Amino acid sequence: MNKKLFASVLAGSMLLTGCGSGGDSEKAENGKKVVEIAVEENYVPFFKDVTDQYEKEHKDVDFKITKTGMWDVLDSLENKKENSADLFIAPCDRLGDLADKKLIEPIDVDLAKYTETAQVSSTYNNNKYFVPLSTDTTLLLYNKKLTDKVPATLKEINPKDWAAKFTDFYMAAGMFYSNGGYIFGDNGNNTDDIGLNNEGSVKAGKAIQSLYDSKNDTWEALKEEQAGYDQMIDAFTKDKLKYIIDGPWKVKDLEKAGMKKEDIGAAVIPSWDGTNPYKPLTSTKGMVVNAYSAEKKEAVDFVKTLATDENAKKWYDMTEEVNPNTTVTYEDGTLAKTVYEATSQGTPMTTNPAFNQVWEPMADALKQIANGQDVKKSLDESVKVIKEKIKAMKK
Repeated sequence: MNKKLFASVLAGSMLLTGCGSGGDSEKAENGKKVVEIAVEENYVPFFKDVTDQYEKEHKDVDFKITKTGMWDVLDSLENKKENSADLFIAPCDRLGDLADKKLIEPIDVDLAKYTETAQVSSTYNNNKYFVPLSTDTTLLLYNKKLTDKVPATLKEINPKDWAAKFTDFYMAAGMFYSNGGYIFGDNGNNTDDIGLNNEGSVKAGKAIQSLYDSKNDTWEALKEEQAGYDQMIDAFTKDKLKYIIDGPWKVKDLEKAGMKKEDIGAAVIPSWDGTNPYKPLTSTKGMVVNAYSAEKKEAVDFVKTLATDENAKKWYDMTEEVNPNTTVTYEDGTLAKTVYEATSQGTPMTTNPAFNQVWEPMADALKQIANGQDVKKSLDESVKVIKEKIKAMKK
């Protein structure tokens, strides 16, 4: 999937304390077992806090916290195995692949207090593989200098007043669900049932095409991918667009571009035409246990503590990332509350490894649709390629 959805890659890997854990059970000088946690730099304060507390209650364990980019850990795990950290963070759409390769350990943890979306995102083949930490999705961002109205449907907004990068399937998937399409059947588990060219998906494709055909400068520019996206953001910051669809991570960029925080509104994306909810793709990431860890028992025990109400709230307080634990409260009217509401009703990105075969073919189809090609033919070809890719990966 698109790695920018979760975190930018940190250059290099810097050690906060100690080195890699290695395959043999490592002992500190005081004889305690050592559990290594590899996380990105902005998460270090949280893990320093929770491990300090854990160590007070478990005298036989010491923790080492390594500052490392998430993708650096994941992309090297298959080769490093026991030479990787005992604990690290992974996104839900990588769980199935990691589990199939037996690189991560199932966790027997109670996630009843988490949103249904987060519970689905933590599970693969009926096993839980992580404790959810943060969740994200796309929102309807609006310029309060131009409007204070959140429309009931997207279709009722004049195309000149809004825009979205719908050649990106992560951004466009909600349009398919809102019109009766879907990715895989059985809540994302049946890869033999692909709904990306059914009647509802064709309706979605035609709706998207109508926006690109609206003769509006921004939608016309968006046919050119990144250049068009930059033009869309520029138009929004210069008070030429009322609404855009983007992620909550974009808010800080908008502020850097000159918009005042109080002028940026955020709402759950409304249905296209009232037929079905928008249900945008929802990303969730959490902490997993290295299946090759020499301190697996201690690592699993620690991960379970991240699911406590106290630590779930602490995660949000210290990282400002929305935790999908239902006991965490978010103030009405805040961006965090909107993210929580949107992710609670979004479409969880399936943990099935086949999901990663969807991105490229659908991007190709959406580009063709944006440029006026036949919607049904474009989607049919996309699904054909997806099926071929899934068949190939199963060999």
